[in-house]
Amino acid sequence: MKLLLASITVSLLVLSLLVLGGESWGFSSEKKVQYASWDEVNVLAHGLLQLGHGLKEHVDKTKGQLKEISGKLVQHNVSLLELSRQASEVRESGEVLKGRLQELEDKDKQLYDVSQGLKGKVQEISKDRQLLEHRLQNMEAKIQLLEPSKRQNRSEKEDLLSIQTLMEIQSKRIDELLEKIKLQQYKLDKQNLQIKSLQNTIQSNRLETQTWKMNLKKTVEDEAQSNSSTEEGKHVFPSDCHQIFLEGKKSSGIFSIQPSGAQPFEVYCEMTADAGWTVTQRRTDGSVDFDRLWDAYTDGFGNLNGEFWLGLEKMHQITQQGQYLIHIDLQDWENNVQHMEAKFLLAGSNEAYALQLLGPVTGELENALSDFQQLQFSTRDRDQDKKSDFNCAKHLSGGWWFSSCGHSNLNGKYFLSVPRARHERKQGIFWKTWKGRYYPLKSTSIKIRPVDTDLTV
Repeated sequence: MKLLLASITVSLLVLSLLVLGGESWGFSSEKKVQYASWDEVNVLAHGLLQLGHGLKEHVDKTKGQLKEISGKLVQHNVSLLELSRQASEVRESGEVLKGRLQELEDKDKQLYDVSQGLKGKVQEISKDRQLLEHRLQNMEAKIQLLEPSKRQNRSEKEDLLSIQTLMEIQSKRIDELLEKIKLQQYKLDKQNLQIKSLQNTIQSNRLETQTWKMNLKKTVEDEAQSNSSTEEGKHVFPSDCHQIFLEGKKSSGIFSIQPSGAQPFEVYCEMTADAGWTVTQRRTDGSVDFDRLWDAYTDGFGNLNGEFWLGLEKMHQITQQGQYLIHIDLQDWENNVQHMEAKFLLAGSNEAYALQLLGPVTGELENALSDFQQLQFSTRDRDQDKKSDFNCAKHLSGGWWFSSCGHSNLNGKYFLSVPRARHERKQGIFWKTWKGRYYPLKSTSIKIRPVDTDLTV
């Protein structure tokens, strides 16, 4: 820029010298005034025009560079704000978990106090029982000594019968107290497991928060580098079925996807007129046994072309990319179909893949899930339901987000005909708000997609 201005200044000076003529050089005023020739003026004007064009191109190029830099700064600011928001959410989640941990510790202390009180009562009753047994032995000895005079000692026999009756009552009370102690101990053990789980969750959240703080600056720098350069030779799959739909695939089938930060895996995509749905569960004919343990439900099982469970970890990897909808389809044996939809969140393994509906719930099907509270996933070898003295997954069948065992279970046993026994029917696939608690359904389907169908994940 400075060089161009200097060139223009020199050209103007030369033109002025040519026009002014000889007086500036010390010639006599009587000498005829000399003017620059037309060719010289034309050359000089042409040079000035070229300099002007060069200056304009330089200014336009500088404006473009400034606009590009401003755009990158805006992108980096958005990334920084998003990372800060996520770090804040992690901290808030840690505070909520601390509160829940404190509540469970208080309940644990109350149960411990009750258990200690019951143990004290049992000890007192045991002492009374020993004393009564001792008195009974003394009375039996007296009876043996006074056997010849039974008629004269009826009062002692009555005392003996009274003592025996009292001992029976005391024994019954002891048995009842022992049952209460067992129940309290079971509740105490379950509370301890929940406390340990929350402690592990809090520790994990603390580590995640520290990692966010340490890597925040590095993440922004890495994003800036990734925006300025392209990766070559690396194949990346779509993040979910809806991105496959946006890329032009309109037929349902099995595809490979790769959620952000995860390894690729296969899913069944159900394509509709306006979206691509990732199917996470399907029951149609009972060909796959759904009564499985925790590890199987975490990793997934079954056949994507038939009955299957996609896997809790894969579902979490998909849904952590943004806000998602869950869609549930149910069919009875008269081929009636009802459905429901709602926004939802699915936590990770450190929170037992807890499900929470965010509402509103739409569709003909009335909600029978979490009532907008978190429900942890339970299996018969990992009891995490809301019923403290009962294992819903073991009592029913399969793994599910159980609350108090009686609202829903879409992973129960599949029955080709309705069992006669009531205790068998309650182990089937049911949705309490439709067809009731003891009606085994014919088919089920669970699928998910992003809330915003206009954008890719």
